[in-house]
Amino acid sequence: MSFNNDWKEVKLEEIVDIQSGYGFESQNLNNDGGGIPVIKIKNLTPPNINVDDIQYYNGNIKNLDKYILKKNDILISMTGSHVNQMSSAVGKVSKIQFENRNFLLNQRVGKFKILDNNLLDKDFLYYLVSRYEFQYKLASGASGSANQANISAKQIKSIKVKLPPLEEQRKISKILSSLDQKISINKMMNYNLEAIAQSIYKNWFIEFEPFQDKEFINSELGMIPKGWKVGYLGDKNLTELVRGSIDKFDGEKIYLATADVKNNKIKNYDTIITYNDKPSRANRKPEINTVWFAKMKDSRKIILVSEFDDFLINNIILSTGFMGLEVKDIALYYIWNFIYKEDFEKQKDKLCTGTTMEAINMKNTKKINILIPPKNILNEFNNLVEPIYKKISNNKRETRTLKELKESLLPKLMSGEIRVPLDEDAKDVN
Repeated sequence: MSFNNDWKEVKLEEIVDIQSGYGFESQNLNNDGGGIPVIKIKNLTPPNINVDDIQYYNGNIKNLDKYILKKNDILISMTGSHVNQMSSAVGKVSKIQFENRNFLLNQRVGKFKILDNNLLDKDFLYYLVSRYEFQYKLASGASGSANQANISAKQIKSIKVKLPPLEEQRKISKILSSLDQKISINKMMNYNLEAIAQSIYKNWFIEFEPFQDKEFINSELGMIPKGWKVGYLGDKNLTELVRGSIDKFDGEKIYLATADVKNNKIKNYDTIITYNDKPSRANRKPEINTVWFAKMKDSRKIILVSEFDDFLINNIILSTGFMGLEVKDIALYYIWNFIYKEDFEKQKDKLCTGTTMEAINMKNTKKINILIPPKNILNEFNNLVEPIYKKISNNKRETRTLKELKESLLPKLMSGEIRVPLDEDAKDVN
């Protein structure tokens, strides 16, 4: 198969328009699910939309039809940070992934509208504008103050891109979307696996289902099986608080502040540091069999580091905003599931101290109540759920590999450096 010089350089304005969002009145917005969800900049979490913290519009939607969003609509943030803070920079691109669910487009969020479907494939457009280079170019030209960068629809549409023929666009999109699909499957699988482990934990240590034939006694935490006890998180048979600081390291590491974690998910790996230029708070090392949680009040951010999490162990430095627990081997997944529960957060928040910023200290961390089952029960639970967490870690490892492959392929496919065969029987790719 031969390749012709059939790619064209065009300005985006030749192939797309940008529709700006609507300024919904704050008095018609709520957080309780009444109305139609509104996509704001904060809900753009590439590659998709995050609806965990979304507001709803319950006002009159007459004449607002053009602001209704549906699955596969491509959105871009038109306000954000400047180029020196790329993790929150203006120009973030996300795609709506939800079936059979409508959303509304808020102001300062733009929607890409294709002018001619015979010239541009929608999936190709998504990959074209979600490249790091594309966002960097927008963030570099953004106006506004140091804390608020802005771009206009005109700026977005002025950017030049390379456009292959429609059939080649579709082939490129198929390659990239297959990687995205596998990444999405891995994430969903891990969500389900974590839910299974939590269900087992609840069944064993909250509902006591496997121990109903045992004698129960009263305790500070209610009725518990005889032979079990109520102790504290600092019990020497369970945990030791992580103390001290990191050793000097060579090369680069990834620094995680508490802001980079949401619930039990790491959202940002972009802050690269060396030992000589690290911030003073970059002073915690995630060793094997440790569990970490944010010390601040009303801040649920937790990280598990098992023997299977080699990436975290070898590449990550944590902020001192995290409290670390070094856990005895057989208690690791028991402790992890314990801090995963809402009861842990309630206890932690009650023990936080401070004036300008309330946080828990080491002394008070040791005071958190926890049910302590017999060692043999902990061992049985550990053996039951360990394969689940090994699978979760393996899925994360595969996902990182897939993301690296996609990041490597994306600019090369979009520039024409790597060409895809257009014939089904084509054997080689340049």
